Amino acid sequence: MPFVVTVAETTIARRQLARAILIRSALRLAFMIAGAAVIVWISVTVALRPLYKLGDAIGERSPDDLHPIEEIVPSEVEPLVDTVNSFMVRLQSALDALRHFTGNASHQLRTPLAIIRTQLALSARAGSLDEAQAAALKGDQAVAHAERILAQLLLMAKIDAATAKEALTASAIDLTAIAQEITGEQIPTAAVAGIDLGFEGESPAMIRAEPLLIGEMLRNLAGNAIAYAGEGAEVTVRIIAASETIRLEVEDNGPGIPRNKLEAVRGRFSRGNETGAPGAGLGLPIVEEIANLFNADLTLEPGPNGKGLKAAVTFAKSA
Repeated sequence: MPFVVTVAETTIARRQLARAILIRSALRLAFMIAGAAVIVWISVTVALRPLYKLGDAIGERSPDDLHPIEEIVPSEVEPLVDTVNSFMVRLQSALDALRHFTGNASHQLRTPLAIIRTQLALSARAGSLDEAQAAALKGDQAVAHAERILAQLLLMAKIDAATAKEALTASAIDLTAIAQEITGEQIPTAAVAGIDLGFEGESPAMIRAEPLLIGEMLRNLAGNAIAYAGEGAEVTVRIIAASETIRLEVEDNGPGIPRNKLEAVRGRFSRGNETGAPGAGLGLPIVEEIANLFNADLTLEPGPNGKGLKAAVTFAKSA
């Protein structure tokens, strides 16, 4: 005969069993979460330890210490360190340029400022109007000299900044048109100095350069020639176009520069002769540094028959 088996349990027992299962599951899950948190904390601490060392190394540096960071870091962080090192190199370059500028300015402006103070004192003690006017004129000349020195120092700082950049903005420009314009600007100054200033070149001559810097280069070349050629001399600005190059020449028939000083005058604050003309020895260095920015070459040689000076800058012709 068949049997019927009936199994039953109380609801209290079922609730107790469910509660026990939940508690055990919660404890296991809590232990797993705690273990994972400990593992993550240890991993992050170990992974960030090189960054902590890097931060400590940077924090311990003096403000003047800008040498590259040499701490060992994970490969994932190396691009960041390289970027910081690159920034520190650029910052060091900027600080060096600033120190160079302030040092040069304080040195070069000391003499004209002393002259100005002296002439002001002489004008105050002058016994006649003519003496006061003469002192004021010398003071005004010293002011003009200081103004030119400061302008050249600022231009040199601009060139240094442009040199430090990875790329310099350049476009196709007509060197003939710029040279004609700058030569025209210099005519009144040349007339006062008794210089016959002329220009040769008519056809367009295209080069790739920055027009403002090229204009400053031309002003320095023409200004040097006018300042040092002497009264009665001839100065010629010339553009010569060849198949692959454009040549800018500024030639004069003045006293020129001795051959043994042609290389020395390329250095800052070096002067080729002692004619008494005011100057700081920055004209030709500025010309050469601007030329170098656009891959051009500056050459210095005596003028025709060994008289005077011919300064030439050779550019690659723009396509």
